[in-house]
Amino acid sequence: MRLELNIFDIKDVQFAEETALREGVLYINRAEMQEVLGMDTRIRRVDVELAHPGESCRILQVADVIEPRAKVNNGEDVVDPVGQGRTCVLRGSAVVLSDCRGVGEVTVSKDPNGEIIDMSGPGADIGIYGRTHNIVLMPYPEDRVSAQDYQAALKIAGLKAAEYLARIGKGVEPDEIEIYDLPCLTEITRGIENLPKVTYIFQIISLQFEPVPGEPVLFGSQADRIVPTILHPNEILDGAVTSPLPALNVQTYQVQNHPMIKELYQRHGKDLCFAHVIVMIAPNDVHEYERMAEIAAGMAMGVIGADGAILTKTGGGAPELVMARTAQKCEQLGIKTAIAMVHMGADISDARFGGSTIFNMPEVDAIVSMGYPFMEVTLPPVDRIIGRPGFSPEGPPINGEIVRAIRWIKGAQCQLGGSRLTSVRY
Repeated sequence: MRLELNIFDIKDVQFAEETALREGVLYINRAEMQEVLGMDTRIRRVDVELAHPGESCRILQVADVIEPRAKVNNGEDVVDPVGQGRTCVLRGSAVVLSDCRGVGEVTVSKDPNGEIIDMSGPGADIGIYGRTHNIVLMPYPEDRVSAQDYQAALKIAGLKAAEYLARIGKGVEPDEIEIYDLPCLTEITRGIENLPKVTYIFQIISLQFEPVPGEPVLFGSQADRIVPTILHPNEILDGAVTSPLPALNVQTYQVQNHPMIKELYQRHGKDLCFAHVIVMIAPNDVHEYERMAEIAAGMAMGVIGADGAILTKTGGGAPELVMARTAQKCEQLGIKTAIAMVHMGADISDARFGGSTIFNMPEVDAIVSMGYPFMEVTLPPVDRIIGRPGFSPEGPPINGEIVRAIRWIKGAQCQLGGSRLTSVRY
């Protein structure tokens, strides 16, 4: 399967009378895009604002971030197959979804202003979205629209906006082309039979949170009832998987630019054979832990014939146990494993336990730590706020100097390994 990403380097984003791309500048007809997004009857109106790197600006209530992408189909009105063909990518820009429900309704972060993005200062330095030109969508729900209906509409608005913007790349010469070409499983080892077959086991949704009906998580549908399933990695890079709402330390942008998959691609044919991806859910009860782990490990051995597996999680404690149990079952079947994890299950009351795990399995002995999410950083005052501020009678004003754990700075850490942060032991 061959996927060609036509990369357009976006150097600036501006509002204009027509949506166009000229000399690296993305021009957006705001009224036209609002009209496209306003066709959803669950949405009353959609405000759109721009935020640029280096600007003294703070974005509030950030639910998800999506890279603008659209399939190239030569003008034909057809459904393009995911994972193959050509896709336009507006690299350097991002669609940011800001939750505009009523004050007090957005509670995932336990902060009235939700997860944030700073476009300058230390928040921009440690996060990845302070360096992108951000198109911020603020959809306001119609009266009596439920929280879950609104969340589904919010995600769909972001995907529609991403596709609307990236369509301008059709017929335009890209700045760069990235090729992802990997054979089917029956042909994957041809010519590299001596290399170990390594599969990637990717948790795409955690049932710690109630799934949002109608949210497009896997091939346009909710994924909360799937059993472990094999996907070609190109399908993931090309939009088959989005980050569900809510999610901990993963955004759709990072799935689209999946660092684990890209690294495995780079090493394919050199020191390993990349034997595709197993996607799975992270259940929230012990019986389902065992069931999902058994299926995934059996698939890695009996279908893929893997020699090794890399595993990541999504969410906190329960997904960590599912990941570890899956790795343990793989090891018991003779598959060597390595897991990579953000320590969401750590005890936040004591930083000494920042590198801990909530499992202890002798077979699971190759663990890559991707950090502790409760380290705090002081963020300076900003001149501009985008998003609906929450109210906190005890805290400082949201446009002033604030202290936040890096967990609540969108893009500061990533369950998939896409963080800019590193650690040093002295």
